Order: sequence, then C-alpha cells, then structure tokens
Amino acid sequence: MKKSYSMILFGTILLFLFPYIFTLFVSGSTLEERGEIRKSGKTILRESAYGREEIDLEEYAVGVAASQLPGNYEKEAVKVQLILARTYLYKMVGEANQISEAELHCTYLDLAGREKEWGADSAAYEEKFEAAASETAGQVILYEGSLVDAMFHRASAGMSRDGGGAFPYLKSVDGGRDVDIENYVTIREYSESELVSGIGSIRGQSLGAGEALGLQIVSRDGAGYVTQVMAGAEAYTGEELAAALSLPSAAFSVSQTESGLKFVVKGSGHGYGVSQWGANKLAQEGKDAAAILNYYFQNITVETLGESETPEKFPA
Repeated sequence: MKKSYSMILFGTILLFLFPYIFTLFVSGSTLEERGEIRKSGKTILRESAYGREEIDLEEYAVGVAASQLPGNYEKEAVKVQLILARTYLYKMVGEANQISEAELHCTYLDLAGREKEWGADSAAYEEKFEAAASETAGQVILYEGSLVDAMFHRASAGMSRDGGGAFPYLKSVDGGRDVDIENYVTIREYSESELVSGIGSIRGQSLGAGEALGLQIVSRDGAGYVTQVMAGAEAYTGEELAAALSLPSAAFSVSQTESGLKFVVKGSGHGYGVSQWGANKLAQEGKDAAAILNYYFQNITVETLGESETPEKFPA
C-alpha cells in the first residue's frame, strides 16, 4: 500500500512538471543552466507571474534588446542593441549589485514573451540573440572612461542629431539609409478641437482655437528636427508637441487644412544616437557591431568588463 501511494505521488509530481521538462527537452535548458551567457554578478530584481526573480544583468540585457529590436534583424545589429542595453543597465545599477526592475525605464521580454512575439521563428531568433549576447558579453560603450547615455531610435529623419555639449559623443551623421523604411513619411491631420485638447495637455493651460490653429515652427536643429514651436504666447519644444499629438518624431512640417492642421513627419523616434534601421542596413553591408557603434557615436571605445570587474572603474 505504501509503495502504491509513493508511485501515485511520483506520477502526480511528474505530470505537474511535464510541461517544464518538455520545454527543457526541446530547448536544451534555461539560459543559466546552459551557461552560454556569462554572469555579470549584477542582478535585476523582477516581480513576475512566477514570483520574485533575480536575473543576471547579462541575461536581462537579452530580454531588453529583444523588446526593442525586431527579431529578423541582422546579427551584428542585434549585437549593437545588446551593447546599448548592457551599457544602459550598467549605468543604471551603478555601484550596487542589484537594482529593482521598477527603477528601470525599459521593457523586458522573458523567454515566454519572446516565443510569443517571434512566433514560428522564435527558435532561430532566440539562438541568434543568445549567440550575439555571448559574443559581446561584458561589452559596454565608454566616452573618456565613462559609460555613455546609450541612445537609439527607430529611424532618423535623414540625419542623426548632434548632442551638443551635454552629449559630446553624439555628432550628426548621415542617415540616408533610413529613407526606405516603411512609413518613413507619416501624414497626420488634426481637427481644431483635437489640437486644443492635445496642445493644452502639455502645460495644462487653457488654449484658444485660434492659438492652436496658429501654431508656428520657430526653430529646427541641423538634422531637421523641430526644437521650438509657438502656440499663442506659449513656447513648446518639438519633442513636447510630438508626444502630445502622438507624432512619430519631432521632424515635422505644418500646414493648414479646412478643418485644422496637417503634419508631415519624417523618421521615427528622437533621432539621437543609433538608428536601428540604419544599423541593420550597415550590418547588411558587412559592417560589424563595433564599426556601427563608431559610426553613430564619436570618439567612443567599446570595452569588455572583466569577469570580476565592475563599472565603478568607469564612473557615469
């Protein structure tokens, strides 16, 4: 009787664990068990449906990059995104050994999320991202010994933007490869009431219809992005207006229509740092990750943190 009960208990446990065992059989094992991604010694504390998890920074970077970049991009472009993600994470964690996911301003896709996002191609894409992570393990971007602000955008408006004195490693470079991205040019039209509501939400002020319809572009930067607009007596940045009206970027022009305003927008994202589309094009042309990063960032180095090294050596 005791033996029979033990067999039933064993069978119940085995049945409960079957989905997990099957997943390991198909995929080999988890990232940690395979040991393909080097441990950094820095962890991200994450609350998920499975409870509280501590994920090594190197592994976490894979999930961040996967949430930011299409799975079908070239491997060298994936490496670029991983180095950007890793640089950001190291800069955020600083001298600590752990940081809560709630303190990070990025999205993370776990293995199940990546399988859902990538569908039938998930196995091939997962292998590519893991290989890219392994081949770039520990690599970060430094400017004069400090971790950079690892900026990127989907596609520029034809030129990336200059970072000025605040970000001296960001110089405007040609983004001509971006013009063939789908929806490079976006046209949006807004009615009078939509403009009053959208623009008024920026400062929370009351805006008249005439003020909204009289919106004027005051200045642009050298890459064509709007830096200041006026609506009535109020000044806004191009980024503020783009966010308020859900425009793809701040590289826009404005014209009047019978019922409101028409915006013609180029590119997608803020325009600073790496263009993801451009990076993928450069990868297709045979450029490696280091060359791509040195194209978009000026006077930087891509260095590998040692097994026991921490970014305290590289103050932010």
